[in-house]
Amino acid sequence: MPEAFDMNNITRYDAFKPDSIRGYTILSEIGKGATGVVYAARNIQTGALVAIKVLYPFYSHNKDHLHRLTREAELTKRLNHPNIVAGHEYGLCQGHYYFVMEFVKGHPLDHLLKKQRVFSEQEAIRIMLEVARALDAAQQLKIIHRDIKPSNIVITPENRIKLMDFGLAKEEIDRTSTSHGTILGTPLYISPEQAQGETAIDTRSDIYSLGITFYHLVTGEPPFADLDTSLLLTKKITDPIPSPKTRNPNLSDEVSYVIMKMCEREKAKRYSSPAELIEDLEKLAAGTFCITKKPEPSKPKAQVAISDLLEREIDDPALLRLLLSRNDIALQPRILGELDVLFYEEDRTKETYLLLKGKLEVLKAGRQITVIEKPGTFIGEMSTLLKVPRTATIRALEPTTLLEIKENQFGEFLRVAPELGYHLAVRLASHLEKTTTRLKEVQAKLAAVRQHYRFIRDELED
Repeated sequence: MPEAFDMNNITRYDAFKPDSIRGYTILSEIGKGATGVVYAARNIQTGALVAIKVLYPFYSHNKDHLHRLTREAELTKRLNHPNIVAGHEYGLCQGHYYFVMEFVKGHPLDHLLKKQRVFSEQEAIRIMLEVARALDAAQQLKIIHRDIKPSNIVITPENRIKLMDFGLAKEEIDRTSTSHGTILGTPLYISPEQAQGETAIDTRSDIYSLGITFYHLVTGEPPFADLDTSLLLTKKITDPIPSPKTRNPNLSDEVSYVIMKMCEREKAKRYSSPAELIEDLEKLAAGTFCITKKPEPSKPKAQVAISDLLEREIDDPALLRLLLSRNDIALQPRILGELDVLFYEEDRTKETYLLLKGKLEVLKAGRQITVIEKPGTFIGEMSTLLKVPRTATIRALEPTTLLEIKENQFGEFLRVAPELGYHLAVRLASHLEKTTTRLKEVQAKLAAVRQHYRFIRDELED
């Protein structure tokens, strides 16, 4: 049987020779990513030191990865700016797809963050200013980077900032490089619109990601870093980032304000362009920035008597009389404003809710799964019945009224309202049937994959 194929074997010296790329001498490996390796090399004709990104052989037959490599090369060649790693040429040589770019000595920000953890305000402002100038140059050519993060920003020995890795970049008019619903970028740093898989993104997504990077530099970690990826993506959609001053109380109000504006959930509230951001960063650097807008005070929520709520929202007279007569059941109203969150996935609260009026959306990993708008629908009952954490996030799409039922009184509530109990049982039975069907489908697909694997293995053995 032949030796197992290793998609990373391009990094072996006996598999990738110093003269594998015509016109260059490979010197050493300087980095390795998910889809390829970066080598230090010397241009034979000019003697210049360059970096060459080479796709793994495994990805050389993948049209999507080839398209990304050529797109990165084409876009980078067009970007001629001192804060952007320059691109030279790309091609195919001896079966290897490659991209030649400027060789940059220095350290990526993520490496420096691991060593010193927090940057001073002035140093962070200087870094952000240079990256913002790189983004401004990109915007002039209608190019969006889409993966701004510390590991893609390098500080050279001369203390210059270089933005690199345009592998996920695209032009604003390009609608082919992302399918709707596809997440590209790094979850901690991507914008809410990227988390939702939107295709119509613009430079404001890069500004958001740069803001998260700014936050990381001055606090030591990005917001929501303690959450799993699914809840992190949901929080991107539902919550503003926490103030960086909660992580670093010594941070100035001015820097905190700029970061929060860069990272607004609604892109219309962010800086509209890198040029606008540069103006404020220059003022921060000069100490002349002034905060012109104060946060709006939160409005107190109206208090509603439970009897008034039930009489106003419940149309069933028998159920209404029953609920009003049972003083031993502690029913509480829950009023949600538009975009208020009822609970998050992984939340361990166990209350059940009965939808009386309004519309709710169910979110998982930042994506809408379904919408609930039928009065009388139970919300969160699975956590109550099975005593498990919430499996999804529930958010109001419009002003919504619910009835809150405590965990220890849910059984009594169902006894008091048997019709609702019956509908709940039917719903659970339907859910179980669908789950069983999906499980059978997954098992069938898994069996097919195993059979395909056996076929390939037998072919290789022959």
